[in-house]
Amino acid sequence: MLKKIEINNWRFKLFAYMTSQGVSLLGSTIVSFAVMWYITLKTGSGIAVAGVAITTYLPQALIMLFGGVMADRYPPKKIVMLADSAVAFSTLVLAILFLIGIDGIGWIFFFNSLRSLGSGIQMPAIKSMLPILVPEKELMRANSIYTSIWCVIQLISPGISGIIMSFMSMSGVFFIDVITAAIGILLLSTISMPARQNSVDNYKAIEELKSGVRYILSNSSLKNSILFYSAFSFLVVPASQLTPLLASQTFGDEIWILSAIETAFSIGALLVSLFLSYKKLSTESFKLIGFSSMLFGLVMILLIPSKNIILFVMLMFMMGIGSPLYYTPLTTHIQEITEESYLGRTFSFVDLFSSLAIPFGMIIYGPLSNLSIAIPFLIPGVLLILLGLKSKIIS
Repeated sequence: MLKKIEINNWRFKLFAYMTSQGVSLLGSTIVSFAVMWYITLKTGSGIAVAGVAITTYLPQALIMLFGGVMADRYPPKKIVMLADSAVAFSTLVLAILFLIGIDGIGWIFFFNSLRSLGSGIQMPAIKSMLPILVPEKELMRANSIYTSIWCVIQLISPGISGIIMSFMSMSGVFFIDVITAAIGILLLSTISMPARQNSVDNYKAIEELKSGVRYILSNSSLKNSILFYSAFSFLVVPASQLTPLLASQTFGDEIWILSAIETAFSIGALLVSLFLSYKKLSTESFKLIGFSSMLFGLVMILLIPSKNIILFVMLMFMMGIGSPLYYTPLTTHIQEITEESYLGRTFSFVDLFSSLAIPFGMIIYGPLSNLSIAIPFLIPGVLLILLGLKSKIIS
């Protein structure tokens, strides 16, 4: 006799959650690659690339703290669904503008800002949902699975973006994002979530935010974890935002080159994420985090003199290996040591600082790249190695 599937089983919820986020993330990532390449190849300017990064990440950083407060007070599933719907609608408008020939870079910056606001509201809710759905002992595995999905998306998105940009207009890319967002929302709606115990009566956002700050400051391990995460995020900005520009200046402005380096990174990250999903390492988490930081720093330095495309791709593969070794154990650690009633606010600060790192980093690294593309890779690379050596401070 077949066992009836229980709809409230956490494994079912995890599957629906992972699938919904994966589908939605796929569309968003395809758009992100396409927009970045569109701006890079059209302008060849580090300042223009910085404009994309700033409009993509700064607005979400400005609203993210209140997104965290909302995630601790209201059903996080509804927050994610409503925010995703708003982002999809803004993308739809941008697609229509491009379709009728209104395709200025300024419009990309404007709608990137709107999409960013929606992301800022939903990001803390997304991360606060996982510890509610999954038993604590399964958190590391669940986070590894999520990272694996992210890696698969990063692996296939460059190729998909390249194909789409070769055969379709930018408006077609934007329409794909709208469709995947709709699918993700429908899948997420199938998950039942426990009712919030917090009352929304006498709800004061500022007071809730202050309470979250006091909670973080009272926990030294949590505070230091967020500081490390923030410093790491700031120093790796050139690796995530300027590598396409470095590659195009070194090897030429062909789409397949940009696809190759992104794909190599994603393969490295995927292999490690899958390994972490199935095997629990006995190595201390913060040793993995420190190793990851040093690996990123070393590879960033070695990318500068690399004039061979095969070597460049291999180095990107090595950098990809390091990505899950800091993100997965650090995120799991934060989830484990944070009370459920503070999860949304805690991750709003985590995401705030990591999001601010990109626009503020590009304000610095963008102009520096116009002077010399080597500078924004060399200096942060050295600092990442030093940061890795000091990683024990958060253990």
